[in-house]
Amino acid sequence: MKIAVDLLSVSRFSKVAEHHRYRRLVFTEAELAQAGEPGTARHAERLAGRFCVKEATCKLLGRGFGQGLRWRDIEVTSDEWGAPEVTLHGGARRLAERAGLGDIAVSITHQVDLVVAVAAAVRKGTS
Repeated sequence: MKIAVDLLSVSRFSKVAEHHRYRRLVFTEAELAQAGEPGTARHAERLAGRFCVKEATCKLLGRGFGQGLRWRDIEVTSDEWGAPEVTLHGGARRLAERAGLGDIAVSITHQVDLVVAVAAAVRKGTS
């Protein structure tokens, strides 16, 4: 099993969340659609949570962005109950396959100005 964690200040991240070009560079259309209206507190908080999951997933994969990964290779959406889900594309998918990782489970928590994300995966063929 592999586990990774990331911590982020929502207020520090809000500049990225409110900048149109940066949002489009980092997030997929599905992620942006689920984040709500730009300019609201919940919008920045939701995008910060997704960004935090992307960072934790990178750590899980053992690489940083620009090292075989693009921001949009890791897509963080919510299921019908609001629980976060990760879908890997491109370089992220290739790295996970090479590492023999199965599905990635993630959790996000928010407290005041902080967001924490945890990502975990089991190597295929192990228990």
